[in-house]
Amino acid sequence: MEKKLLVEDHIRRNKRLTIIVCTFMALLFISVIFAVGYIFFPFDPYIGLMFGLPIAIVYVLVTYSFSVKTVLSAAKARPANPNIREEKLLIHRVEEMSIAAGLPMPKAYVQDSDNINAFATGKKPEEAVICATTGTIRKLNQEELEGVIAHEMSHIKNHDILIATVTIGVVGAIALISEILFYSFFWGGAGRGRKGEGNAILMVVAILLVILAPIFARLTYLAISRKREYLADSNGAYLTRNPNGLAQALAKIKEDHPRGKPKGSKTVAPLYISNPFKSTSVSSIWSTHPPIDERISRLRSM
Repeated sequence: MEKKLLVEDHIRRNKRLTIIVCTFMALLFISVIFAVGYIFFPFDPYIGLMFGLPIAIVYVLVTYSFSVKTVLSAAKARPANPNIREEKLLIHRVEEMSIAAGLPMPKAYVQDSDNINAFATGKKPEEAVICATTGTIRKLNQEELEGVIAHEMSHIKNHDILIATVTIGVVGAIALISEILFYSFFWGGAGRGRKGEGNAILMVVAILLVILAPIFARLTYLAISRKREYLADSNGAYLTRNPNGLAQALAKIKEDHPRGKPKGSKTVAPLYISNPFKSTSVSSIWSTHPPIDERISRLRSM
Protein backbone atom coordinates (compact mmCIF):
# COMPACT_ATOMS: atom_id res chain seq x y z
CA MET A 1 0.00 0.00 0.00
CA GLU A 2 2.83 2.38 0.90
CA LYS A 3 4.55 1.71 -2.44
CA LYS A 4 1.34 2.50 -4.31
CA LEU A 5 0.98 5.82 -2.47
CA LEU A 6 4.61 6.68 -3.19
CA VAL A 7 4.13 6.02 -6.92
CA GLU A 8 0.97 8.14 -6.97
CA ASP A 9 2.82 10.93 -5.13
CA HIS A 10 5.57 10.88 -7.80
CA ILE A 11 2.92 11.02 -10.52
CA ARG A 12 1.05 13.97 -8.96
CA ARG A 13 4.25 15.97 -8.36
CA ASN A 14 5.58 15.45 -11.87
CA LYS A 15 2.22 16.36 -13.43
CA ARG A 16 2.16 19.65 -11.50
CA LEU A 17 5.69 20.52 -12.60
CA THR A 18 4.89 19.67 -16.22
CA ILE A 19 1.82 21.95 -16.18
CA ILE A 20 3.95 24.81 -14.85
CA VAL A 21 6.62 24.32 -17.51
CA CYS A 22 4.06 23.99 -20.34
CA THR A 23 2.34 27.19 -19.17
CA PHE A 24 5.67 29.02 -19.28
CA MET A 25 6.28 27.71 -22.81
CA ALA A 26 2.86 28.97 -23.97
CA LEU A 27 3.45 32.42 -22.44
CA LEU A 28 6.90 32.61 -24.02
CA PHE A 29 5.43 31.67 -27.39
CA ILE A 30 2.82 34.45 -27.25
CA SER A 31 5.33 36.98 -25.85
CA VAL A 32 7.74 36.40 -28.73
CA ILE A 33 5.04 36.92 -31.34
CA PHE A 34 3.90 40.09 -29.55
CA ALA A 35 7.52 41.34 -29.37
CA VAL A 36 7.95 40.81 -33.10
CA GLY A 37 4.71 42.72 -33.68
CA TYR A 38 6.06 45.55 -31.55
CA ILE A 39 9.25 45.67 -33.65
CA PHE A 40 7.63 45.46 -37.09
CA PHE A 41 4.42 47.41 -36.52
CA PRO A 42 5.19 50.71 -34.73
CA PHE A 43 1.59 51.92 -34.75
CA ASP A 44 -0.06 48.75 -33.37
CA PRO A 45 1.89 45.65 -32.18
CA TYR A 46 -1.36 43.71 -31.85
CA ILE A 47 -1.44 43.49 -35.64
CA GLY A 48 1.64 41.27 -35.43
CA LEU A 49 -0.09 39.07 -32.87
CA MET A 50 -3.24 38.89 -34.99
CA PHE A 51 -1.36 37.67 -38.07
CA GLY A 52 1.64 35.97 -36.50
CA LEU A 53 -0.14 33.74 -34.00
CA PRO A 54 -2.34 31.89 -36.55
CA ILE A 55 0.68 31.34 -38.85
CA ALA A 56 2.76 30.01 -35.96
CA ILE A 57 -0.08 27.71 -34.86
CA VAL A 58 -0.38 26.33 -38.41
CA TYR A 59 3.38 25.61 -38.35
CA VAL A 60 2.95 23.67 -35.10
CA LEU A 61 -0.02 21.74 -36.50
CA VAL A 62 1.90 20.76 -39.65
CA THR A 63 4.78 19.52 -37.49
CA TYR A 64 2.27 17.52 -35.45
CA SER A 65 0.56 16.02 -38.53
CA PHE A 66 3.76 14.49 -39.93
CA SER A 67 5.32 13.62 -36.56
CA VAL A 68 4.89 9.82 -36.62
CA LYS A 69 6.33 9.28 -40.12
CA THR A 70 9.14 11.71 -39.37
CA VAL A 71 10.12 9.94 -36.13
CA LEU A 72 10.03 6.41 -37.60
CA SER A 73 12.00 7.52 -40.64
CA ALA A 74 14.61 9.32 -38.51
CA ALA A 75 15.00 6.23 -36.30
CA LYS A 76 15.13 3.90 -39.33
CA ALA A 77 12.56 1.71 -37.60
CA ARG A 78 10.63 -1.20 -39.16
CA PRO A 79 7.55 -3.21 -38.10
CA ALA A 80 8.29 -6.12 -35.74
CA ASN A 81 8.31 -9.48 -37.50
CA PRO A 82 6.07 -12.04 -35.72
CA ASN A 83 7.96 -14.85 -37.49
CA ILE A 84 11.11 -14.00 -35.54
CA ARG A 85 10.92 -15.40 -32.00
CA GLU A 86 12.44 -12.41 -30.18
CA GLU A 87 10.28 -9.94 -32.05
CA LYS A 88 7.18 -12.04 -31.44
CA LEU A 89 7.92 -11.81 -27.70
CA LEU A 90 8.16 -8.03 -28.06
CA ILE A 91 4.72 -7.98 -29.68
CA HIS A 92 3.33 -10.05 -26.77
CA ARG A 93 4.85 -7.67 -24.18
CA VAL A 94 3.33 -4.67 -25.98
CA GLU A 95 -0.04 -6.41 -26.03
CA GLU A 96 0.14 -7.28 -22.32
CA MET A 97 1.07 -3.74 -21.28
CA SER A 98 -1.64 -2.20 -23.46
CA ILE A 99 -4.21 -4.37 -21.63
CA ALA A 100 -2.75 -3.33 -18.26
CA ALA A 101 -2.92 0.34 -19.27
CA GLY A 102 -6.40 0.03 -20.75
CA LEU A 103 -5.23 1.34 -24.12
CA PRO A 104 -5.53 0.14 -27.73
CA MET A 105 -2.53 -2.00 -28.64
CA PRO A 106 0.22 0.13 -30.22
CA LYS A 107 2.05 -1.13 -33.30
CA ALA A 108 5.34 -2.82 -32.40
CA TYR A 109 8.39 -1.62 -34.29
CA VAL A 110 12.06 -2.57 -34.18
CA GLN A 111 15.20 -0.53 -34.71
CA ASP A 112 18.22 -2.57 -35.78
CA SER A 113 20.75 -1.39 -33.22
CA ASP A 114 22.94 -3.03 -30.56
CA ASN A 115 22.05 -0.31 -28.05
CA ILE A 116 19.51 -1.11 -25.33
CA ASN A 117 16.81 1.46 -25.97
CA ALA A 118 13.17 2.07 -26.87
CA PHE A 119 10.79 4.91 -27.66
CA ALA A 120 7.10 5.59 -28.24
CA THR A 121 5.49 7.85 -30.81
CA GLY A 122 2.01 8.54 -32.15
CA LYS A 123 -0.40 11.46 -32.29
CA LYS A 124 -2.95 9.63 -30.14
CA PRO A 125 -3.25 6.22 -28.40
CA GLU A 126 -5.16 4.73 -31.35
CA GLU A 127 -2.21 5.47 -33.67
CA ALA A 128 0.63 4.84 -31.23
CA VAL A 129 3.86 2.99 -31.96
CA ILE A 130 6.32 1.42 -29.52
CA CYS A 131 9.76 0.73 -30.94
CA ALA A 132 12.52 -1.28 -29.27
CA THR A 133 16.04 -1.87 -30.50
CA THR A 134 17.27 -5.35 -31.33
CA GLY A 135 19.76 -4.88 -28.49
CA THR A 136 16.86 -4.43 -26.07
CA ILE A 137 15.18 -7.63 -27.25
CA ARG A 138 18.39 -9.68 -27.00
CA LYS A 139 20.00 -8.29 -23.85
CA LEU A 140 17.04 -7.84 -21.48
CA ASN A 141 15.15 -10.62 -19.75
CA GLN A 142 11.36 -10.65 -19.88
CA GLU A 143 10.95 -8.84 -16.56
CA GLU A 144 13.23 -6.02 -17.71
CA LEU A 145 11.66 -5.85 -21.18
CA GLU A 146 8.24 -5.61 -19.54
CA GLY A 147 9.48 -2.65 -17.48
CA VAL A 148 10.77 -0.86 -20.58
CA ILE A 149 7.54 -1.44 -22.52
CA ALA A 150 5.50 -0.27 -19.51
CA HIS A 151 7.58 2.92 -19.43
CA GLU A 152 6.84 3.58 -23.10
CA MET A 153 3.17 2.67 -22.65
CA SER A 154 3.03 5.28 -19.88
CA HIS A 155 4.30 7.92 -22.30
CA ILE A 156 1.34 7.08 -24.52
CA LYS A 157 -1.15 7.03 -21.64
CA ASN A 158 0.13 10.37 -20.31
CA HIS A 159 -0.06 11.95 -23.80
CA ASP A 160 3.66 12.72 -23.60
CA ILE A 161 4.00 12.25 -27.35
CA LEU A 162 1.43 15.00 -27.94
CA ILE A 163 3.21 17.30 -25.48
CA ALA A 164 6.64 16.55 -26.97
CA THR A 165 5.49 17.01 -30.57
CA VAL A 166 3.67 20.28 -29.91
CA THR A 167 6.58 21.55 -27.80
CA ILE A 168 9.07 20.73 -30.57
CA GLY A 169 6.80 22.63 -32.96
CA VAL A 170 6.68 25.63 -30.62
CA VAL A 171 10.47 25.61 -30.19
CA GLY A 172 10.85 25.42 -33.98
CA ALA A 173 8.37 28.26 -34.52
CA ILE A 174 10.15 30.49 -32.00
CA ALA A 175 13.52 29.75 -33.65
CA LEU A 176 12.03 30.50 -37.09
CA ILE A 177 10.55 33.80 -35.90
CA SER A 178 13.86 34.83 -34.38
CA GLU A 179 15.70 33.95 -37.60
CA ILE A 180 13.26 35.99 -39.70
CA LEU A 181 13.74 38.97 -37.41
CA PHE A 182 17.52 38.58 -37.51
CA TYR A 183 17.62 38.70 -41.31
CA SER A 184 15.12 41.56 -41.42
CA PHE A 185 17.64 43.83 -39.71
CA PHE A 186 19.99 43.41 -42.65
CA TRP A 187 17.27 44.75 -44.92
CA GLY A 188 16.44 47.59 -42.56
CA GLY A 189 12.78 46.68 -42.29
CA ALA A 190 12.43 46.32 -38.54
CA GLY A 191 11.81 49.04 -36.02
CA ARG A 192 11.17 51.94 -38.37
CA GLY A 193 8.96 54.78 -37.31
CA ARG A 194 9.63 54.71 -33.57
CA LYS A 195 10.78 57.77 -31.72
CA GLY A 196 11.38 58.62 -28.10
CA GLU A 197 13.54 57.17 -25.34
CA GLY A 198 10.69 55.08 -23.88
CA ASN A 199 9.98 53.44 -27.20
CA ALA A 200 13.71 52.84 -27.75
CA ILE A 201 13.98 51.01 -24.42
CA LEU A 202 10.94 48.88 -25.20
CA MET A 203 12.41 48.14 -28.62
CA VAL A 204 15.66 46.90 -27.05
CA VAL A 205 13.68 44.73 -24.61
CA ALA A 206 11.62 43.27 -27.46
CA ILE A 207 14.74 42.51 -29.51
CA LEU A 208 16.48 40.87 -26.54
CA LEU A 209 13.37 38.76 -25.88
CA VAL A 210 13.26 37.51 -29.46
CA ILE A 211 17.02 36.74 -29.45
CA LEU A 212 16.98 34.90 -26.11
CA ALA A 213 13.60 33.19 -26.59
CA PRO A 214 14.96 30.22 -28.63
CA ILE A 215 17.40 29.46 -25.79
CA PHE A 216 14.67 29.69 -23.15
CA ALA A 217 12.34 27.60 -25.32
CA ARG A 218 14.96 24.89 -25.80
CA LEU A 219 15.73 24.76 -22.08
CA THR A 220 12.01 24.59 -21.29
CA TYR A 221 11.52 21.74 -23.75
CA LEU A 222 14.39 19.81 -22.18
CA ALA A 223 12.94 20.43 -18.70
CA ILE A 224 9.60 19.02 -19.88
CA SER A 225 11.40 16.01 -21.34
CA ARG A 226 13.19 15.25 -18.06
CA LYS A 227 10.02 15.60 -15.96
CA ARG A 228 8.05 13.34 -18.30
CA GLU A 229 10.74 10.66 -17.98
CA TYR A 230 10.35 10.61 -14.20
CA LEU A 231 6.58 10.44 -14.63
CA ALA A 232 6.80 7.57 -17.15
CA ASP A 233 9.12 5.68 -14.79
CA SER A 234 6.57 6.04 -11.97
CA ASN A 235 3.62 5.10 -14.18
CA GLY A 236 5.52 2.18 -15.68
CA ALA A 237 6.26 0.83 -12.21
CA TYR A 238 2.57 1.24 -11.37
CA LEU A 239 1.51 -0.74 -14.47
CA THR A 240 3.80 -3.70 -13.83
CA ARG A 241 3.62 -3.53 -10.02
CA ASN A 242 7.34 -4.24 -10.28
CA PRO A 243 9.64 -1.16 -10.17
CA ASN A 244 12.68 -3.44 -10.05
CA GLY A 245 12.18 -4.66 -13.63
CA LEU A 246 12.62 -1.16 -15.08
CA ALA A 247 15.36 -0.33 -12.56
CA GLN A 248 17.35 -3.38 -13.70
CA ALA A 249 16.82 -2.44 -17.36
CA LEU A 250 18.12 1.09 -16.70
CA ALA A 251 21.13 -0.36 -14.88
CA LYS A 252 21.90 -2.50 -17.95
CA ILE A 253 21.52 0.56 -20.19
CA LYS A 254 24.06 2.38 -18.03
CA GLU A 255 26.59 -0.45 -18.31
CA ASP A 256 25.91 -1.14 -22.00
CA HIS A 257 28.66 0.12 -24.32
CA PRO A 258 28.17 -1.37 -27.79
CA ARG A 259 30.69 -0.71 -30.52
CA GLY A 260 30.00 1.79 -33.25
CA LYS A 261 27.84 4.89 -33.35
CA PRO A 262 24.15 4.71 -32.37
CA LYS A 263 21.80 4.45 -35.33
CA GLY A 264 19.06 6.93 -36.09
CA SER A 265 18.93 10.69 -35.70
CA LYS A 266 19.68 13.00 -32.77
CA THR A 267 16.44 14.84 -33.50
CA VAL A 268 14.44 12.00 -31.91
CA ALA A 269 16.86 11.44 -29.01
CA PRO A 270 14.48 12.93 -26.38
CA LEU A 271 11.89 10.26 -27.24
CA TYR A 272 14.10 7.33 -26.22
CA ILE A 273 14.06 5.87 -22.72
CA SER A 274 17.71 6.98 -22.53
CA ASN A 275 19.57 9.35 -24.87
CA PRO A 276 21.66 7.01 -27.08
CA PHE A 277 23.98 9.82 -28.17
CA LYS A 278 25.19 11.01 -24.75
CA SER A 279 26.53 9.58 -21.51
CA THR A 280 23.81 8.42 -19.13
CA SER A 281 25.88 9.45 -16.10
CA VAL A 282 26.30 13.12 -17.02
CA SER A 283 23.45 15.57 -16.45
CA SER A 284 23.06 19.28 -17.11
CA ILE A 285 20.38 21.81 -18.06
CA TRP A 286 20.97 20.72 -21.67
CA SER A 287 20.29 17.02 -20.95
CA THR A 288 17.31 15.38 -22.62
CA HIS A 289 16.93 12.90 -19.73
CA PRO A 290 17.41 12.99 -15.95
CA PRO A 291 20.45 11.20 -14.44
CA ILE A 292 20.01 7.46 -14.82
CA ASP A 293 21.30 6.81 -11.28
CA GLU A 294 18.60 9.09 -9.90
CA ARG A 295 15.94 7.28 -11.92
CA ILE A 296 17.15 3.91 -10.63
CA SER A 297 17.22 5.21 -7.06
CA ARG A 298 13.65 6.51 -7.30
CA LEU A 299 12.39 3.23 -8.74
CA ARG A 300 14.08 1.14 -6.05
CA SER A 301 12.59 3.36 -3.33
CA MET A 302 9.05 2.58 -4.51
